[in-house]
Amino acid sequence: MPGDIQKRTLLVVSDTAMYRQDGRLLVFDPVLRELKVIEDMFDAIIWLGARTQRKKGSLKPVDSGKIQAVMLPCVSRSGLINIFFVLLAYPVFLARILKYLKHATHVHTRAPSHPAFLMILLSLLDKKRIYAHKYAGEWTDKNIPLTYRVQRSLLKRVRKPNIKVIISGKNEEEAVNVHDMQNPCIYGHEIDAMNELGRKKDFSKELRLLFVGNLMPSKGIMQLLEALGDNTLHPRYTQLYIAGGGKLLSDVQGKAKSNTKVKITVSGDISREELNKLYADAHLLILPSSSESFPKVVAEAAAYGCIPVTTSLSAITRQITDGVNGFLMPDNTPGSILQILNRVATLNRLQTVSTAAIEMSRQFTYERFRQRMANVYNIYEGVQG
Repeated sequence: MPGDIQKRTLLVVSDTAMYRQDGRLLVFDPVLRELKVIEDMFDAIIWLGARTQRKKGSLKPVDSGKIQAVMLPCVSRSGLINIFFVLLAYPVFLARILKYLKHATHVHTRAPSHPAFLMILLSLLDKKRIYAHKYAGEWTDKNIPLTYRVQRSLLKRVRKPNIKVIISGKNEEEAVNVHDMQNPCIYGHEIDAMNELGRKKDFSKELRLLFVGNLMPSKGIMQLLEALGDNTLHPRYTQLYIAGGGKLLSDVQGKAKSNTKVKITVSGDISREELNKLYADAHLLILPSSSESFPKVVAEAAAYGCIPVTTSLSAITRQITDGVNGFLMPDNTPGSILQILNRVATLNRLQTVSTAAIEMSRQFTYERFRQRMANVYNIYEGVQG
């Protein structure tokens, strides 16, 4: 098996953002962190990512000699024109994948995405390499695009021993090659300090809200803003901080300015350090998404005692229990958002819920992720847990 070969090379195929600035390639920092945690398992890591059209605060230069980042074409434009760019990009995707695949002993993909779709198909023909296909989307929801459904269907049906599937929230009925994996977002050496700040948070007075994510329709940001403008909103809610950019940024900024009940700050994309300050300051993380796996921001916020208030989606419900370590709403309509916020504002046990959220966050360390990935990759010898 490839895991027994002394020289191990990991090929990572994803649509995670990359951006070239002043001759340097900037990459998506959360994925870079994951790769640095597992880099000692490999002699080299080749990371294929997608060109983004705008610089984000979450993009950083690669600071590891083992990791080589390679940028693929951008296929995230809006409207029908994107279909044209996708058709042009597929031959490039295939050529780049085949170029680096011949050097790989292990392959890790992040689906659903166009590059991952090609890699899934190629893996069905390959018996030599170990493949780990991570499906980052909703594993059970039917309300997803056709290309997402096709990729998910392929992964649900695959039974080859060298192909592993990674999801967030595995049911007992899932096949043995399906692995449950929490998205890592916190280092073990930093989580104690985060938790300590969270335990000191005061929930007896005003409640500050935080939204973190891409400003796109599926995230429910416009529904949230409508709910916060309702005259029946509980007066304990005084502030909302919105961290993130996206195609709805200007619409969100306009809607925020017109709200007279709650002070709303829209920051756009920010750095991890700036985001940590927001987690430490906020009482509730509000994520009214219509489709989601388990977003890392839930665990990051929980580590600071920031209580998650989210839509009741399958992967989320495996970690969040309503009224215990967070709060769940049945859908992301303005009415549901308003109802859950008003319910939360009347409770006197928010400190207890916050403490339970802090405990939940400890499942999401990079060290725990590293141990589980060693098992997925069939790499044991010489790996320190």
